Amino acid sequence: MVSKNKRNDETKPRLLCIDMAYTLKMVKERELQQEFESRSCGGYFEHVWGVHPIADVPESRLLNYEGFKLKIVNYSKDQTIIEGLSSYYAGLKFLLPLNFLVSQIRFTRYLISLVKNEHIDIILVTDPYFTGLIGLFIKWFTKAKLVIWVVANYDEIYQAIGRPAMPRLYKKRWIEKIIEKIVFPRADLVAGGNHNNLEFSLANGASLKKSTVFPIGKLIHRQHVLDPKSRERDILFSSSDDIYYFIYVGRMLNVKYPDDVIRAFGLICKGIQNCALIMVGDGPMLKELEAMAFEMGIQDKIHFTGNINQVRLANILGSCFAALSPLTGRSLIEASLAALPIVAYDRDWQLDFVTKSGNGIVVPFRDWQQMAVEALHLVHCPEDKKRYSEASRCIGLTFCDTDQIYAHEQNEFNKLLQTRV
Repeated sequence: MVSKNKRNDETKPRLLCIDMAYTLKMVKERELQQEFESRSCGGYFEHVWGVHPIADVPESRLLNYEGFKLKIVNYSKDQTIIEGLSSYYAGLKFLLPLNFLVSQIRFTRYLISLVKNEHIDIILVTDPYFTGLIGLFIKWFTKAKLVIWVVANYDEIYQAIGRPAMPRLYKKRWIEKIIEKIVFPRADLVAGGNHNNLEFSLANGASLKKSTVFPIGKLIHRQHVLDPKSRERDILFSSSDDIYYFIYVGRMLNVKYPDDVIRAFGLICKGIQNCALIMVGDGPMLKELEAMAFEMGIQDKIHFTGNINQVRLANILGSCFAALSPLTGRSLIEASLAALPIVAYDRDWQLDFVTKSGNGIVVPFRDWQQMAVEALHLVHCPEDKKRYSEASRCIGLTFCDTDQIYAHEQNEFNKLLQTRV
């Protein structure tokens, strides 16, 4: 076996993945192991170092300021998880911006040494603003190639809510635009999670010759691939078989517009009495949404589940009638795998995913009234609902074909490594 600090011509490539989506704790609690396991690209990489630079932030964890201490876990035989903190130093405890800056510089120095000592070939980051800057600094001081995987259209998000992509880090969007122009052109490869996200990257400095799409379907838990008819029936559906269950799956954030789902469902309730709405997810808007449902008098018809594990989510989706999607990512694929027709806003990648595959209906952005109209259409026109459902399951299976996804990624990585000096 080749040791981690030696290389020969037969050694597989090695990857450093810097991603702030989920911490190790969150992955275990929500059964999102595929999030980590997909990083190995179907066994292409000999070893993967998965890095979360500021793991305390998503977990709302209190800092101890005990100096530069990292959490390093052997997640599997071919993957190591490294989690850092936003700030380390007690002497700068009351100077938070300076503490953060000094801490992240120290953390980046650690990663540079790691890349050099372990002869890591590729650095993959998931945003241009923070992990992208870290990745760029590592690239400058090592021989590793930098890949940016972009899974959001940050320009569209800003147009909708007028807020920077990372408001706690950058107060103004124009600062992020400057960073885009610095980071994107200097990447060795920019991959969009879909074509819409890739178009955003190309419009902001990415090179067309150094670009591709890495579909997010590789992140889907295998439970969602099961035939929805074979899945267990969740306790939520124990009351009646005659209820039309609509579902929203996503974070309760204003950038996802879950409040529009509540508004649309209010109109759906006026059209049919035997209906219910399942809201899966958590976030800062949860209390506001609960209050909104109460004020509208439909609180008894809405089930707020909070965050749930993937097995239960797959089971719930398998018994629902249709999915309402103002703006969602992989949960759109999960809904398709459950053979659900989708009513979605014309936003981000949703137009391409829904319209071209014929698995649902796209309505104008923020037109929740029309979302309700189309949802009721599915109730009154079972032939259309059946057609959308069949197309939905088919496109879902296509989008999470990991053999095809990994083959494409491996081809792109091979081209990158062939250009090494």
